[in-house]
Amino acid sequence: DPNPLSCVVQCLGIAQVFRLSELKDATNGFKEFNELGRGNNGFVYKAVLPDGRQVAVKRANAATIIHTNSRDFELELEVLCRVRHVNIVNVLGCCTEMGERILVYEFMPHGTLHDHLHGGLSPLNWAMRLKIAMQAAKGLEYLHNEVVPPIAHRDLKSSKILLDADWGARITDFALLTPNDGDISQDMKVDVLNFGIVLLEILSGRKAYDADCQPPSLVDSALPLIRQGKAAAIIDRCIGLPRNVEPLLKLADIAELALREDPCKRPSMSDLVLLLEHLVKEGLLL
Repeated sequence: DPNPLSCVVQCLGIAQVFRLSELKDATNGFKEFNELGRGNNGFVYKAVLPDGRQVAVKRANAATIIHTNSRDFELELEVLCRVRHVNIVNVLGCCTEMGERILVYEFMPHGTLHDHLHGGLSPLNWAMRLKIAMQAAKGLEYLHNEVVPPIAHRDLKSSKILLDADWGARITDFALLTPNDGDISQDMKVDVLNFGIVLLEILSGRKAYDADCQPPSLVDSALPLIRQGKAAAIIDRCIGLPRNVEPLLKLADIAELALREDPCKRPSMSDLVLLLEHLVKEGLLL
C-alpha cells in the first residue's frame, strides 16, 4: 500500500491497516443499526471482523475530513500509537483508503459509565463504582504522567468512561492535538475538576446537569452539603446503603478536593489514584 499513512501506522506498530471493504462488511455497510454512538466528528459503529473479533469503528464525517489534513491525521495516529494502557480504550488500527479517516478501537461490551448511572443499564454496586473510579483515575494519570508529551483529556465526563468485558474502566475520546498556545498543566487541572464531577455522579447517581433538579448543577447541590459534613445526604439510594458507609463519605471528600475553585489547591491525578486505591481496599468491607 503506497499510502504514507499506512507506512506511519506500520512503522509505529499499530496492529493493522484495514481495508475499507472489510470494514464496510464488518459494519454491514456502516448501517445505522450498527451505530454505538455519534459525535461532532463522526460516527462509531460496532463491527465484527472476519476473524470474529468485535471492534468499534470510528468513522470521521465528511466535514471533519475536509477540515483535517493528512498531516494532522498522521500526528493523531502517532499519538495513538504511543498510548497503550489497561485503563484506556486502545486503538487497533486504521483505514485511510478513498480519503477516509477511520480508526478501529477495542470494543467495550458494557457501554459507558453514564449509561449505567443514568441510562437504564444495570446501576452497578458500590464495590464496582469504587473500582471504576480508581481505574478511571489511573487512565487519566497515565495520560498526564506517562505519555510523552503528556496528554490532557480536556473533555472528561461519565460518557467518556467505557466498561470492558471484565467491567474495567477505560478512558476514551481524549484530545489528541493540544494547541501549542495551551498550558498543558492548566488543562490537567481542568481534567481533575471534571473527574471530581464524575466522582459526584458515581456517589449520587445524579447527572452532572439535570434541569429537573434544583439546583440543576450537581456540583452546586452536592458541594455545600459535603462541606457542611452532610455528604450522606447525596449518596445514591437506588442501590441501598452499604453496611459501612465510611468509604462513600471519604469518596465525597475526595470529590470535594478535586472540585476546589482554586486550581492550585486541586490534587494531581497521581494524588487521586493513591487516595482511591486506599479507598478500594477499605471498600472491600462495603
